[in-house]
Amino acid sequence: MKRVLLVALMAALLLAPSAVAQAPASGDAALQFLKNLPGDFKGIAPAALKTRLDAGETPFLLDVREQNEVAAGMIQGAVWIPVRTLPDNMARIPADKNAEIIVICQSSLRAAYVTMALTMSGYTNVKTMLLGMREWYAQNYPVVK
Repeated sequence: MKRVLLVALMAALLLAPSAVAQAPASGDAALQFLKNLPGDFKGIAPAALKTRLDAGETPFLLDVREQNEVAAGMIQGAVWIPVRTLPDNMARIPADKNAEIIVICQSSLRAAYVTMALTMSGYTNVKTMLLGMREWYAQNYPVVK
């Protein structure tokens, strides 16, 4: 499983920067695509997540941002594992393949890669927080530092 996750993450991370470098508008296009996904398509809007958290629900929140991004604040209860270290930190995510995992990054692009990789590794209930922390901050939702 670790090998499948590593291969999926490496492929996604290696291909994405070159595509964005070749066509800067592709990053905007990717964000627009993610913004318009149906709500039940492996995504959850920040407002919906906040409502659930306020109601006391406790999905596993996986923050895959880099340290400099996390310094601005995280959602309370999130577990921080930078995307590049995830294959070596699989023991920190739920072993239950049916556990709800919500993956968070700055814009939702890296989170979408991780959602795909975890799904390919057999996890059945993984979602990307759509538009990422950028939208969480824009809504002035609370963070912990």
